[in-house]
Amino acid sequence: MSDSDRNNNNNENRNSMSASSAPDLHINIKAVPFHLNKEMLAKRSSQVSLLLERNEMDELRLILRDLEVDPETFELVARFCYGLEVKFTSDNIVSVLCIAYYLGMNEEQSSNNLLGKASEFLEQRVFPCWNETVNALRSGDKSLDKLADVGLVDLFFDSLIEKASYDPRLLGEMIKNREEESDDYRPNPRRRLFVKDWKSEDLITVPLRLYEPLMIRTIKSRSIPVEYIVLSVCKYAKKWVFDAEESQLGQRREVVEAVERLLPHPRGLISCEFLFESLKHSIWLEASSECRKGFEIRITKQLDMARPTDLKILSRGYREKAESFEDITLVKTVVTSFYSYYANEDSEDVLHFKKVAKLLEEFLFLAASETSLKLEAFVELAEITVASSQGILRYADGIYKAIDAFLESHRYLTESEKMEVCKFLECKKLSQEGCDQAAKNQRLPIRIVIQVLVASQLQIRDTVAKEIKVIEEKVDEEDEEGEIGVSSDEDEMENMSNKLLGLEIENHECVVHRWKKTKKKKSNKLSVWRQVKRKFGCLTSSSSSVDACTCDVNKKKKKIHHHYK
Repeated sequence: MSDSDRNNNNNENRNSMSASSAPDLHINIKAVPFHLNKEMLAKRSSQVSLLLERNEMDELRLILRDLEVDPETFELVARFCYGLEVKFTSDNIVSVLCIAYYLGMNEEQSSNNLLGKASEFLEQRVFPCWNETVNALRSGDKSLDKLADVGLVDLFFDSLIEKASYDPRLLGEMIKNREEESDDYRPNPRRRLFVKDWKSEDLITVPLRLYEPLMIRTIKSRSIPVEYIVLSVCKYAKKWVFDAEESQLGQRREVVEAVERLLPHPRGLISCEFLFESLKHSIWLEASSECRKGFEIRITKQLDMARPTDLKILSRGYREKAESFEDITLVKTVVTSFYSYYANEDSEDVLHFKKVAKLLEEFLFLAASETSLKLEAFVELAEITVASSQGILRYADGIYKAIDAFLESHRYLTESEKMEVCKFLECKKLSQEGCDQAAKNQRLPIRIVIQVLVASQLQIRDTVAKEIKVIEEKVDEEDEEGEIGVSSDEDEMENMSNKLLGLEIENHECVVHRWKKTKKKKSNKLSVWRQVKRKFGCLTSSSSSVDACTCDVNKKKKKIHHHYK
């Protein structure tokens, strides 16, 4: 029905009421005039009857001034007084009840009066259905204050909690259950709550002044899993804070503070993304310090569960700068709080610290790839990242990748600025693969490349030293068992020396070009091994025979030869 048709019908209804009896009372409801008969109203309303007895006509004309009444609802009440048909809906039932209660339209004044009929409709047609109950609560928001002394709000809350206890998915379906149906909380088939064409009314449409006390009572009832309560609260914040119009500053601030009060504290119940988003908005909206601190504490407890994109929320700008890295102060605050919290907890579980260290490396890489990240911010963030990885992460490859990404996205840096960026790179903590990549990286300053090559050389020496130790232990075992001869020992030595030569030629040809990657003949096995030992200081350049070597491995070989003579 169009607005013009509805207005025509309303005018016809008013005319029919005026025609049935002489109008002698004029009332304006939001600038809409009503011409009514006092006696017709007095038969149903004890309040109108009392004012007529006192002859207080001015009061009678303003009888509804204290109520938030719309013309359509008052017209329905007037039609009832004239004996005409009325139609109750979940949209108007609370307002009708409010007017009927205020005007005293009860059974003492007249049988089958409006208050009783509206109460019956509420009980039989509204409360049994979730959708109708939510819709009535939302639509009657402004009228419920006048009904506080009759406990109508409590009836609404109890009705909704009872239904949600029976099926918590009325508060919102968990994401993890959308693809496969859970066996829990199966609804009564006769109610058909989850047929394809059925959509439940969402509590997040209810005003905050009703939503918050409802959720507080829901939490206290302990009849609904906390995960569903969290789901509803998070959806409420998204609608009224994250996605709300920026002009509604005061309302958004009230909502974010209420959301913080409603959210539980146990670790892992709330997604990190939501907590980071809430903390950022609480700062933008200048919410109370208790609100901001509450979100910060929750983040502190589960920072190791966050993703790099979650940390980006804390560092991004506002409005038009929402995608840029503006400030990392909040990131530093959260990280500091995390270490302080777990230090006070005396936690021996290093897994939390390892995850946060990896998180910071990944976030540093993410931030470094953005041209909006300034050099000073990168330096601050790199300091935090390096400090968090000390004694926790074995390799510094993550730091190297972040430095490389920053140099790639900030090609205008001077040589001194590049050195400032690279000062956080611990070359000796790079893996062999990291060394290989860094040694060929033309974006790195030449001094850093030299340091990488030296570190790589030391790694090769350490690797060979470890292999020598393994061979020595193996030779000792085989010597005791008497199962092998000199030739097996020499084969092991040849394999190891060839591996060393291969590493030298492949990764450091510019430094150790004197080595040649060729297969030695069996007759030259001993001389190759002498070269390896000389590299590690076991022989001097003036040594001319095997007997001149004083290393332990040579002694073991001599012992083996003697055993088989």
